[in-house]
Amino acid sequence: MIAGNEPRDKGIAQPLPPAQVRIVGPNKLQNELLAYFLFHCENLSCICTSSLTPSAEDKNSPAPRLIMLDCLNCQGIPLWATDPQVAGAGNLAPYLALFNVPKEPKITREAMAKGFRGVFYESMPLEIVAKGVRQMMEGELWYSRESLTTFLLDPEGEAGAPEQAAASLTSREREILVRIAAGASNQEIADDLFISLHTVKSHIYNVFKKIDVPNRLQAALWAAKYL
Repeated sequence: MIAGNEPRDKGIAQPLPPAQVRIVGPNKLQNELLAYFLFHCENLSCICTSSLTPSAEDKNSPAPRLIMLDCLNCQGIPLWATDPQVAGAGNLAPYLALFNVPKEPKITREAMAKGFRGVFYESMPLEIVAKGVRQMMEGELWYSRESLTTFLLDPEGEAGAPEQAAASLTSREREILVRIAAGASNQEIADDLFISLHTVKSHIYNVFKKIDVPNRLQAALWAAKYL
């Protein structure tokens, strides 16, 4: 189901806008209400599905910019939310988020380590969720300042030899890393720098290898700390 504009004329079907947000989880009624709220509060069209695998209908539509994974009644991040297909995120959406998350520092840290753009805790009011979704759609992270500070200062999350890694980056790789930190997608980086999408992906692969990070969020946090 997609939350979107209703037809003005009852006899004429109006095309729904492409889904900007995919809400994934088994709680159909709750998720459809969330989709309805996001549309009417933030004008974001949403699609609700019970699994990450797009339907045949959805495969022909543009990929949503944000995928939200439901963690209600889960003991930590569920396995289906950390599937290798999701970890790359490239074929699904630039951004991933978790909602209905228990407020446990360990889970928040794991979400950061796996590259999720943010988490919404079980107790958060809808207005705050809507605000966070809008910020993530604009390329921002949705974590508390305390969580980000702890993650950045914790030696366990620190890449080895950061000074040497920073020095090994070419000027083009630095440009791309800065844009990743700003939340730009691969296509936006390609358009901005007038290079091909394939070239952008090659540079990103090299950047991740040099600074020893597995995903875009880790790269953004690394850039915030060392560039």
